[in-house]
Amino acid sequence: MKHDFNHKAETFDSPKNIFLANLVCQAVEKQIDLLSDKEILDFGGGTGLLTLPLAKQAKSVTLVDISEKMLEQARLKAEQQEIKNIQFLEQDLLVNPLEQQFDLIIVSRVLHHMPDLDATLAMFHHHLRENGQVLIADFVKTDTNHHGFDLAELETKLAQFSFSSIDSQILYSAEGLFLGNYAELFLTVAQKSLAD
Repeated sequence: MKHDFNHKAETFDSPKNIFLANLVCQAVEKQIDLLSDKEILDFGGGTGLLTLPLAKQAKSVTLVDISEKMLEQARLKAEQQEIKNIQFLEQDLLVNPLEQQFDLIIVSRVLHHMPDLDATLAMFHHHLRENGQVLIADFVKTDTNHHGFDLAELETKLAQFSFSSIDSQILYSAEGLFLGNYAELFLTVAQKSLAD
């Protein structure tokens, strides 16, 4: 997977990917009242299409990705835009978790690449502060798109991992959106529940 994304790094900022990142960014801004005091983890943040606009509003953003080439592109853009409150990490958090916890974890069009959903959701829970939120943007599973998620199943799974206040909405749908097929992009927001 790492090689695949290293290969795509220089062409990743296509008009479609920029458009979808902007949609997700606007949805995040609507969901979160105050970004200025938030420490955010952009999980699988790639070339920083979400990290950069969010960093302009947040206290800090940590962009984690397994592709050094994607991170290279993100770092270059941050330098060009003189954004200083971003930490760039080439790291697999499932293998090597961080000590730090975050107020928000943003996961945009990444979760469908993760081979172990349970381990990934547990890792998000571990990296969130109490009452922190995870925001997942990804594709709905359809007859033509098997890489996405059934929203009811995803919401049930989040509840099993001690997330609450779970809410999903469709952000955008179009023909040719994902792998050349009709697809729907959703946003699911869930909060880390207080310990029982």
